[in-house]
Amino acid sequence: MISELVSSDEKKETCPNCTALQSENIRLREELVEMEQLANHDALTGLHNRRFFIQSLEKRVMRCQRYGDNTALLFLDVDDLKAFNDTHGHAVGDKLLHCLGNILKKNIRGCDLVARIGGDEFALLLDNLDADRVEGKILSLIGLIKSANLEHEGQTLKFGATIGYSFVGPTDSVSSLMSRADEAMYRSKNGDT
Repeated sequence: MISELVSSDEKKETCPNCTALQSENIRLREELVEMEQLANHDALTGLHNRRFFIQSLEKRVMRCQRYGDNTALLFLDVDDLKAFNDTHGHAVGDKLLHCLGNILKKNIRGCDLVARIGGDEFALLLDNLDADRVEGKILSLIGLIKSANLEHEGQTLKFGATIGYSFVGPTDSVSSLMSRADEAMYRSKNGDT
């Protein structure tokens, strides 16, 4: 109520540094947003990074265990990325990773999460899907990846990926769940699904 009685000229007189402080606050907020982006996202793909993914996975595991929700953890590994990099160069390998990130990002629901968690490793959290729907989603993603065209110096380069998954269990820790999904991915890579 008192501020209503004070004219804008008087406000300026009582706080000569207010404009400078407001500008500084705006600048600091913008820097904070940028730092959060850098802390939580992979610079190459723009996807969430391992740090953000692990924090999200911890929350999902707790939610699943408390409320009985159903979440699948998918691990994806790019097939033969080292050979691809050796043949075409690391810059083209980076394009492959960026392309793959876009495919994954565009083909999940808003409630799901995708992240790049390592050099050629990606992880996805898919909520409220049964095993048949998860396996259908995996087949769909593998098909999209295999049909993707990565253009480089007039060539169309093809690449593939392998995906394994595990559901959150009632006594899972983040590490046990990640280990099971990783093992499932390697079984799939070796043809032991």
